[in-house]
Amino acid sequence: MQIDYAVIADYAEIVAGKLYLMGGGWDTSHATSFPAHVRLAVGLGVRVGWSETVRHVPVHITVEDDDGRSFVRLDGMIGADRVDSLPPGASQLAQLAANLPTNVPAAGGYRVHITIGEGEDMVVQDLPFRVVERENSA
Repeated sequence: MQIDYAVIADYAEIVAGKLYLMGGGWDTSHATSFPAHVRLAVGLGVRVGWSETVRHVPVHITVEDDDGRSFVRLDGMIGADRVDSLPPGASQLAQLAANLPTNVPAAGGYRVHITIGEGEDMVVQDLPFRVVERENSA
């Protein structure tokens, strides 16, 4: 398995095999005070090889600060069942949309840390983002 794409968004969902994002592709969020609520979602596409189909593997998504302290954790499984129409040897895409509304304690650097699989087959991806203070205009 390999990660085809991983993107931060305000909202994500999968409908009929398609990933829909709202406010996708950002790396900076603004807040006027702290702790701050950050609207955070992850769209994830994993390429599953022919020999890896019919097997589901663990996926762990955490939201961490730059020091590795975790604020949100999501644990699940991802995989793809082999469909009859899949040509022998072909790979397919397994997708996941996770909405992870998060409260961050302060301005600074954060990351969405994604791990898929276990042991030697584990794939890791980090999506860094930052939260900056915006002056309150009155």
